Amino acid sequence: MELQKARDWLDLVLKSLLLLAVLVFAAWSVYRFWATRTAAPKMQIAVSTEYRPFSDEARLLLIHARPKNIGGTNFQPGKDGLVVVIRTIAPNAGPGVLDLEKMREFHKANLADRFPDDYPLVPGVEYDELLALVVPKGVTYIVKATLDLGDDAEVSHTVVARAE
Repeated sequence: MELQKARDWLDLVLKSLLLLAVLVFAAWSVYRFWATRTAAPKMQIAVSTEYRPFSDEARLLLIHARPKNIGGTNFQPGKDGLVVVIRTIAPNAGPGVLDLEKMREFHKANLADRFPDDYPLVPGVEYDELLALVVPKGVTYIVKATLDLGDDAEVSHTVVARAE
């Protein structure tokens, strides 16, 4: 009789532990996939520039656009892709606030167009798309990289560089 009673108690304890484990896993799943939205794509983009001597009056401007998917799922950019716009700052600009979007456009390129099928961004990978331009020496440039997230959303980064 005592052995049967011990089996019943052990069965109750094991089933209770199993139920507790299922509840803990469910709570973890809700936290992981709903509260922190790990299933949603999370995109970052960084842009940087460097220049190299090209001739006495020109420089090779190298632009690195670096999109990175820090989310947990693959991401496909929207129809506008990864656009880099280079603008020049007029040398006669006076002191005060500059409206960078109104500066003269020097060059515009969609770097995602290099991939005719698609441009999937895999989680955890930082891509480095390079754009090289020969530019006049002594000009200041505004470089803006924009990644289309779809649904009228985007992420962008802007830097200012001077080709010396």
